[in-house]
Amino acid sequence: MKMSLALLALVISSLSLALQLKGQKPVPPLEKFVVPARMSELDHRTERADVQMIRDSIVMRQGIGVPFIREITDDHQHIVVRVLVSEEDLPKSYDERKKALLGTALNSWITVASEFDLKVDLKTSSAKNIVIVQFVSISDLVKEANADKIYAEFRGGELTFH
Repeated sequence: MKMSLALLALVISSLSLALQLKGQKPVPPLEKFVVPARMSELDHRTERADVQMIRDSIVMRQGIGVPFIREITDDHQHIVVRVLVSEEDLPKSYDERKKALLGTALNSWITVASEFDLKVDLKTSSAKNIVIVQFVSISDLVKEANADKIYAEFRGGELTFH
């Protein structure tokens, strides 16, 4: 009798555990980084100022600016990288323009994916769906109404012009 009660209790607890595990939601891939950093406010502001000064002092190459992380989405599913472009200074032919933007997008994608410990492989990587590189025209930023108009976007391993 004791053996059958123990077996029944084991079956019930196993079933309960299985139901609890089934109801769990998958953890967003960037959730592990949403923790406090050990950095003083002075260190944080110094680093931000240094990064901004470096970014401001670098000249655009082929009409393409320096990439920067614009945001991590609220659901912690995507990292959005922004790159400012000057349409007038981009290469004139479509193929050259695509090659220049794709090179910048891939470099940004690899750097961010590596820093966040994501697998860097365009065919099988989860990073191809996590890191998004957006190219925004400087002339559109000047016209505040189009501040978020995207010129081109690298998402899912593909470059798309808008």
